[in-house]
Amino acid sequence: MNHDVRGGYTVSDMAPEDVQEARAVMLRSVAEDFGCDYDPAIHADIDDLLGWYSGPDGQFMLVVKDDASGRVVATGGIRGGALKEGLSPEHLVERYRDGRTGQIVRVYVLREERRRGIARAVVEAILDRAQAEGRYDRIVFHTFLHSPGAVAFWTSMGASLIEDDTDGISNAMFYEFDGLPGRVDATTP
Repeated sequence: MNHDVRGGYTVSDMAPEDVQEARAVMLRSVAEDFGCDYDPAIHADIDDLLGWYSGPDGQFMLVVKDDASGRVVATGGIRGGALKEGLSPEHLVERYRDGRTGQIVRVYVLREERRRGIARAVVEAILDRAQAEGRYDRIVFHTFLHSPGAVAFWTSMGASLIEDDTDGISNAMFYEFDGLPGRVDATTP
């Protein structure tokens, strides 16, 4: 799967040779955008990207490469929607354990590559693939108020705020897409 992005970028499946660069993009983004250090309780998937994002269960990781240099400039993926207990509101942990919920994760674009449509392209590629594979009925994710431009971006993508937990256990805002594009959400009568 390859998607061209305007301006000389390509979205593709993460290959084994992309893992180190993808990991570097993720860790740099965590430090720069969230102002926090690596935490194995929260970032364990970053240590084993192929283990977490390959296999038959609908999970995958995409990378965006600069066509001129071949370097990874962005990432984004999806995995089963189960949230980590003790780090998220318990009712959402339970809601997303259904096996038909996909959680968009690790959507990061290097600061110097932003404002070029890269994040939009990777999220559209995630949603397109999730729809084509038919694994998930609901797509969810969380973001943080301190993530530059995140709330405006996700709202512009058509996501709906489900819960504002910025003063709670997660310090996050939880969103859902109202079904996959072209599909009826499983909760819709």
